[in-house]
Amino acid sequence: MCVQRTRCAQRSQLGFSLLELLIVVVIIGIIATLAVPNLLESLDRSRQNATKADIRSIATALERFAVDHQAYPVVDKMADLRSDLEPKYIKKLPITDGWKHALAFETDAKGATYTLSSPGKDGEFQAADAAESTLGFATDIICIDGVLLEEPVADLETAPEQARM
Repeated sequence: MCVQRTRCAQRSQLGFSLLELLIVVVIIGIIATLAVPNLLESLDRSRQNATKADIRSIATALERFAVDHQAYPVVDKMADLRSDLEPKYIKKLPITDGWKHALAFETDAKGATYTLSSPGKDGEFQAADAAESTLGFATDIICIDGVLLEEPVADLETAPEQARM
């Protein structure tokens, strides 16, 4: 009995075999392969939702400005909106989207309409006359006079929906 206890004690001190370690590494690799794409998609989805929320906040501030001044601000860039909107209509004006790309703001000469847009994940605005609308996180997020015209979706099987503010 004493001999068996010594062998058991020696075996428990040896550690893991190479085969056991390889199995653990393979399992961790499989889990990482499944988890990383989901994590990246979740990060992009949160950036997209943050961008849409920022655009809605800016649109609300622009509507409040228009109520007071009977027109939207007539400026060329997002940065120029700061003097018109901060701090009375919005505490801090976001000028970049969730991917840190600059938001675009355009208005007509009279301030009757405006367009507020984000280029999406790819950072490039698609042509307005493009025949195919890009789905996914690369789709532009466009708001005209408080209405989101394109609301991108990550799932390619789901069609974009229009959303009112």
